[in-house]
Amino acid sequence: MKLFMPTLSCNFIKCKSEVAMFSLTFQINLIIKAIIIILIFSVSCKKTDFNNQETLPRKWAALLPTEIYYSSPALSIDEKTVYTGTSSGFYGSHLNNQVFVALNAATGNELWRLETGSAQVRSTPAIASDNSLYLTVQIYNPENSSVSLDELWRISDEGKLLWKYNINPGAMNIEVGQSSPAIGLDGTIYAAGDKLYAINPDGSLRWAAFGSTNEALRNAPVVGKNGIVYFVYHNIPLSALDPEDGSVIWSCPLGVNDHCFASPAIGEDGTIYVATQPGLLYAVSPDGNIIWTFDLASVGFSGSLRSSPAIDEEGSIYFGINAGNPSSAFFALNPNGTLKWKFEPNDLPEDVPTDHFDIYSSPAIGSDGIVYFGQEFGRVYAIKKSDGSLVGMATTKSGITWSSPAIDNNGVLYISDLSGSVYAIQTMSNGLDTLSAWPKIRYNNQNTGCKHD
Repeated sequence: MKLFMPTLSCNFIKCKSEVAMFSLTFQINLIIKAIIIILIFSVSCKKTDFNNQETLPRKWAALLPTEIYYSSPALSIDEKTVYTGTSSGFYGSHLNNQVFVALNAATGNELWRLETGSAQVRSTPAIASDNSLYLTVQIYNPENSSVSLDELWRISDEGKLLWKYNINPGAMNIEVGQSSPAIGLDGTIYAAGDKLYAINPDGSLRWAAFGSTNEALRNAPVVGKNGIVYFVYHNIPLSALDPEDGSVIWSCPLGVNDHCFASPAIGEDGTIYVATQPGLLYAVSPDGNIIWTFDLASVGFSGSLRSSPAIDEEGSIYFGINAGNPSSAFFALNPNGTLKWKFEPNDLPEDVPTDHFDIYSSPAIGSDGIVYFGQEFGRVYAIKKSDGSLVGMATTKSGITWSSPAIDNNGVLYISDLSGSVYAIQTMSNGLDTLSAWPKIRYNNQNTGCKHD
């Protein structure tokens, strides 16, 4: 895992005055919003001067006491609250000041804080229909570089710990990846630890599967409209499980998929899309057969895939790449798996190592037809899903961005970075694209990982 933390003194030139003036106010103002729309959408060329593209104004930034390594923001059902938690990397400091917080979405002010001590939030939180929250935490022992346990926690929307369940009694470990929970149609919580667990809302065990892998499972399950649970990992083929008892309905080996850390996405017709570490993206039918495979090498690239795909209403697929050669680019595929377009960020700072231009961030599709995602060294891009042209950009300015965005109905995008900062950035959308089959990682702003409609 990379340890370099750039200060991002990247010599970005400030936006032109007619753009910068919009950072003076972030209240809902139809006249100003209309002017911003004109400015953003007047840019149509993919290769442009990025210094004049920082047109997505920041509303607020909130700094937490330590790093935000694994968690991406989740929004309450009414989208008035932002939730996230802190953690360190495997080789990080592992301080005992970890927290899980609720922030006011309008102001960034802290509503409440749950002190988790040495329990690090190893997941993006998921929010149930009753507004309770589920997350996985890891207790790490820095004295002997070992994991004590992983737990699934249920927290009330007032910040009270309701119950916890040990999902890693064997203390299995692997130093990378995250294990975000999914919430099924009936409220069952699915979370990976040393096995894949199904936990009832009262905290009791329903079933467990995949118990012989000899290491922690660091990927996140998803749930289809029919309630079927899908899971894949580098030592577990893509599998469809019966939600009643965890029995395997079918499994589909994906070939060389060593370290598959990107959680699957589900298309409108039930097709499952899986991005794998060697740079291969698979489309698998609802009955477990590979429909097509996209290889980065087929378009002259190499790299790995840690970005979970987003799927729009037409079935186009969007994702970014890591360790890319000739660049860490962002791709769109047609529904048949052929290349639709690729976006290669330009004007990258010379004082940041090239291996920190990776795109870990999973995209979110806005109602405005724009795809939003982060780049590792601290940029947030807005590009047209129709042709991949750049329409706007923002910078986090204070740390590496691995987080994936959420977008509320006011068009505010929430994202975090490794400095422990959470950002609210104004976009031109009116929220996620509700027509998209899978508009963001974990499906919705509550990160349930369940395609429920």
